[in-house]
Amino acid sequence: MNLFLCIDDTDDLDSIGTGELLENMRDAAAARGLGQGGFIVRYQLLIDETIPYTSHNSSMCCTFETHDRDALTAFCQSYLEANCAEGSDPGLCILTNNSGLDYTVLTAFGKRAQTEVVSKRDAYAAAAAFGSDVSLSEHGGTGIGVIGALAGAGLRAGRQEGRIKGKLHPLPGRPTMTAGEFAALYALSQLVDTNGQPVDPQRVLTFTEPTKAVFRDGMVTGVVCCENGVWKPLPKRKKEKQ
Repeated sequence: MNLFLCIDDTDDLDSIGTGELLENMRDAAAARGLGQGGFIVRYQLLIDETIPYTSHNSSMCCTFETHDRDALTAFCQSYLEANCAEGSDPGLCILTNNSGLDYTVLTAFGKRAQTEVVSKRDAYAAAAAFGSDVSLSEHGGTGIGVIGALAGAGLRAGRQEGRIKGKLHPLPGRPTMTAGEFAALYALSQLVDTNGQPVDPQRVLTFTEPTKAVFRDGMVTGVVCCENGVWKPLPKRKKEKQ
């Protein structure tokens, strides 16, 4: 069974970020023999003075293939309670990943959470339509993290764009390569320019600064840009807590 795991509101300014916590939880679940997890996607939610958040108000979501949903759910719940930062308001969403499901309601809720203030009541109302295919739970504080947890899962299920956790680093001693080589080396499903257009696999790239892949159209995607006539992977220049 394949699932989406999403968490939100788990950290404080002195703790590890929500992305690292999900990464650790995913890996700990795998070490327990509960299955295998995939890459993590960060979803930016609304920044508003009425919404409590640590630094970026973002939720983190990964996929997880498991043979025992109940055991995985129990493990994730206990892991959050044991490892979330003191004073945080963590929420957990575990959602069935099945192409036969219509995620329209959950994706719409996720988009709302990116543009307007929504409540826990809104989150539970959106989740109610999915019955046993979704588990939404609070694990400390006000539990307001269920909003971001459900929003992130809905956005991921709806194949909405987000940023994949982790950086892609240049290879030592190899500053140039073709776009096709770059995509193959970093397991990118597609490579586009900043206008979203496909990049010629034979185009030569100069890769000297770290970059990040994005989740776009349901695929791991690299983005390249042209600066002063030089084509390169879009550099990651702004520090981003994850």
